[in-house]
Amino acid sequence: MQERFRQVAVILNRVVQPGDILYSSKGWSTFLVGHVGIVGEDLRIYHSHPRGAFADSLPSYISRHKFGGALTLLRPKQGGLAAAVWARENIKMVEKYIFHPALDNIGANYCSKFIWQAFFATDVGDITGWRLANTQKHWIFPFQVKNSSSLEPILLVSIEQKSS
Repeated sequence: MQERFRQVAVILNRVVQPGDILYSSKGWSTFLVGHVGIVGEDLRIYHSHPRGAFADSLPSYISRHKFGGALTLLRPKQGGLAAAVWARENIKMVEKYIFHPALDNIGANYCSKFIWQAFFATDVGDITGWRLANTQKHWIFPFQVKNSSSLEPILLVSIEQKSS
């Protein structure tokens, strides 16, 4: 599996840009709900995770997928760099991983809400297309980020499961 992680990192390193979103498919590696992280301008992957707030290198991020799955690389149509900067500057404000619906609360956060906040804080605004504001209470799910019309799918790469 380690060799496959390395291969996936090589593939993604060729195309990844600041502001890109990595969507991890639903499966055991993502607790069956999917996961999203944003590429910072330093090319680290910023994400809120059940074990805390992280700024992973690309290989470290990929290695979190111990049970396989697929990664979809999504590219913002606008505002990617600004969202990447916001993510780097605000990841340290995430105090607790919790499905808290207040969209303006950075401290109590989860993966897809953090991505939504990164774009909302820039000129892009609400990437769900639901006309949400940060003063509202609402859930943001990973599939909503993946299906956003503000993001363009660039690449889908499989991370094979461990073989017996």
